[in-house]
Amino acid sequence: MLRNSGGGRTTVPIAEAVLLGEIVSPGNRRKDVIDRPREYGAVGVPFFLRVDLRNRVPTMALFELVDGEYRPLAAAAAGSTFAMREPFEFAIDPAELLDEEAPTEQVDGEG
Repeated sequence: MLRNSGGGRTTVPIAEAVLLGEIVSPGNRRKDVIDRPREYGAVGVPFFLRVDLRNRVPTMALFELVDGEYRPLAAAAAGSTFAMREPFEFAIDPAELLDEEAPTEQVDGEG
């Protein structure tokens, strides 16, 4: 989410962002959990959203920049509702991020 329209540009300075998010990846965990938030905070990005899919139990956490550090604002794990009010209202059960379809029931006679 940007402070101003990107005007069709494919890249914009990080400082233009109001909210940036990271999906934590196993190979870049340190970068996603420590380095990137530090980088975003240094340029004043007000909100940071982290999505972690480890162990197939998705979690989401929203952080707000306060006095140069990100502080937790909202968090939830699969099976509960992640709800945020700033910088916009949004709610979801993190389990929905797995994009798995429910198993279909077999009808009698099907193999």
